[in-house]
Amino acid sequence: MNIKLPLTLLGLVAGSVSAADHISIHHMNFEEYGDKVKAGDNILSLEKNIGLDWTITAEFGYDTVSGASPAWVATTPSSGSHDQITQDAQDMTSEVIRAGYDPYRGNYEIRPVELEDTRYSASTNVTYRDKDRDEWTAGVNYSQEEDYKSMGANAKALFYTDSTKNRSFSVGGSILTDQTLAFQAYQNGGNAQAWEDIVTSSMEVGMSQVFTPNLYAIFTAYGGYKTGYLSNHYLTVLREVDVDGDGSIGDDEVFLGQDSRPDSRISGGVNLQTFYSINDSVVVRPRYKFFTDDWGVMSHQVGGKMSVKVTDWLTFAPGYFWYTQQGANFFIDPKAADPTFASTGYATSDIRLGDFNANTYELGASIKLSSKWRMNALAAYYEQSNGYASNWWAVGVTYDY
Repeated sequence: MNIKLPLTLLGLVAGSVSAADHISIHHMNFEEYGDKVKAGDNILSLEKNIGLDWTITAEFGYDTVSGASPAWVATTPSSGSHDQITQDAQDMTSEVIRAGYDPYRGNYEIRPVELEDTRYSASTNVTYRDKDRDEWTAGVNYSQEEDYKSMGANAKALFYTDSTKNRSFSVGGSILTDQTLAFQAYQNGGNAQAWEDIVTSSMEVGMSQVFTPNLYAIFTAYGGYKTGYLSNHYLTVLREVDVDGDGSIGDDEVFLGQDSRPDSRISGGVNLQTFYSINDSVVVRPRYKFFTDDWGVMSHQVGGKMSVKVTDWLTFAPGYFWYTQQGANFFIDPKAADPTFASTGYATSDIRLGDFNANTYELGASIKLSSKWRMNALAAYYEQSNGYASNWWAVGVTYDY
């Protein structure tokens, strides 16, 4: 299903990684409120330094996803007589009409649709440091699940401006070639599935600056281009199709349609991260991020994390982020008075592409068990103004060797 697990997890769990060779294993549990999606993510990470010039990292993952995803469904018992009118609707539009017609428009409801999947993933990166200690990194990654496959490559270069290393510039890019198993147009009483291609490319440029021994900042500008099948075939919308051609839409002329999005997406934004050491025990990390794309989505995120060293072996890391988003120009809230779309055109009822504000609360901890062993833990809660909410927690251990 290609569930995207919270990115904040990885940054916090890896936050205490040292330059020493190490191996770590982490488990993350993610759950949406309302008996929706549940996911478990298991990650094995390794890092090996060869002298002072080379670093090799590898990561292996095994994820499980279960639960239910909300989608429009018909509640009137199905009948074989519905096959023909559904086919008639499909013949009148280039959009995908889904099986599951209801002759009464008011009887469509958002209900949980069960899902279950597993994902296997692997990635590796190699970093080389030249005589000026500039860094050159390249890597590859692969993941596979029942209905989604992904393969990619990335590269990044980091240059210091002088021997003091107080300022650096970086440039990086990545490409992903994915395939998703998507529903096709209604035919012969149902929707067959076929593999569709997705290509994602991204690039970022950044600058880091040490202002004082206690203040450090990173500025990054990023952009991306995505093309191919970008719709979510697990989600449905309601489409009005004038099958009898009388110029009006009757109560029996509303059909389940496939979530439909443009076949390309251009996006970009900026990210500003700062690190300020108040003293030897407290470090604050405020952050601002801006995002925009050609679908009409625009967002701002502001917040930060704090590292509080309680003892030589215990560090806490509380965090908070506030987020606001302007939705895509082809989004209609499924709770709207009229949630239907026209027979043609882009259409989504995915609340992740709508207008909302959100809050994220995090609390992490790092425990030094010995000179070789460390344990990390994280708990987080996320809520949107549209009623969506989720939580996740993670725990893991790292061994330096």
